[in-house]
Amino acid sequence: MESGTPPRNRLGGAEAVVIIVIVAMAAILVALEGLTVPDVLQLLISAGLIAVLLVGLVCGTPVRSFGALLRVLLAPSA
Repeated sequence: MESGTPPRNRLGGAEAVVIIVIVAMAAILVALEGLTVPDVLQLLISAGLIAVLLVGLVCGTPVRSFGALLRVLLAPSA
C-alpha cells in the first residue's frame, strides 16, 4: 500500500558520526571545562541555528522561511 510519501531513510554513517561527535563534545565541555548543561545547550542551539541559516542561504531558501523559523525559535516557551 503506497501513501504517496517517500519512505523514511535511516541515518547514514556520516550523519551518525556527526551526532556522536557533537554529543561527545558536549559531554567533554560539561565534564572537563566546567560549563553548565544550560550553557552547553545554548551553545548547541546557537550553532544549530547558524547551520540552518547558512544552509538556507546556500540552498536559496526564501527569506520568509527565515522569518518563520526565527519566530518559532525566539517564541517564549510555554
